[in-house]
Amino acid sequence: MTNADNAKEYAENRAEAQSVFRKFQHTLPFRLLVRGFLIATKYLPVWLLRIIGRLFVVIFIVFNVDNYRAIMRNLAKIRPGRIPISYAYMAHEVFRYYSYYLIDLFHLSHGPERLEKYTFTIRGMNNVEKALQTGRGVIFLATHLGNWELGSLKLSFKDRKIHVVYSPDSSSLLGSQLSYLRNAEGVQELPLKAGNFSSLKLLRILQEGGIVGVQGDRLTFDSGVAVPFFGHEALFPKGPAKLAMVSDSIILPIFIPITGYKTYTIIIEEPVMMDRSGSSDELRTNLQKIIKILENYISAYPTQWFTFMPFWEEDKKEFRKKT
Repeated sequence: MTNADNAKEYAENRAEAQSVFRKFQHTLPFRLLVRGFLIATKYLPVWLLRIIGRLFVVIFIVFNVDNYRAIMRNLAKIRPGRIPISYAYMAHEVFRYYSYYLIDLFHLSHGPERLEKYTFTIRGMNNVEKALQTGRGVIFLATHLGNWELGSLKLSFKDRKIHVVYSPDSSSLLGSQLSYLRNAEGVQELPLKAGNFSSLKLLRILQEGGIVGVQGDRLTFDSGVAVPFFGHEALFPKGPAKLAMVSDSIILPIFIPITGYKTYTIIIEEPVMMDRSGSSDELRTNLQKIIKILENYISAYPTQWFTFMPFWEEDKKEFRKKT
């Protein structure tokens, strides 16, 4: 897929369409910067890349002031009652952790053997074993918190491959590196596109007792359902909950925060069972079960939740007026 095709895909992707980050992604200087970053992650040590990354964070904030302010507004919902300078510092930390996410991800993409030099602590593996013993399909529900890509690389199961649903990156170069990393570890990729084809394929995998990894905090070709989130209405994708309901699958929320230098904790929550009573409000009820768990972890790791646009509906409306 070319950069032009990826750009069109992103234009149709409601989750990313308005992001300031995307304005310059297909200009020659930006593409050269990305290529230089990939070369650097192949040859430079991670500690040095982190130092360089912290310098680039300041530059990115200067050129992405709207995103910086959007992060501050999001943080004010998660941690209300703080002074503005506190949110400004926390927003800077979001960019810093995001640079660590990118550095680790693309450092690892140059060879799966590099994964052995990272430390992973897995909590809640018994929850996975319980879910698999039922013989039903399992949905790992991740968020854009920490380094969500690494979960599928570190979790492996006998006779059951993980099928990861992903939204193609607007940069074909970055996308190809991610694909190489996933494929090297035996992860099956399922690109998310408009239409019903992806949903039907996922349904078949789950009905056969397979494992699927999806994101649960962004609207990607999904109109969403409004539910209370930190006390304010926010849209969440209905796809994962609907898929679990239709396929009678088990949802396992998974979180992978950065906990140190080359160190991560993979946290797998207890199974979330879907209400299939047939009530008119069962989808919203099921979503609220999931959202409560997301709140707990986003509240615990607010500077590792990588959402660079206004997330709540009231903030989105105000942002659109200004832009």
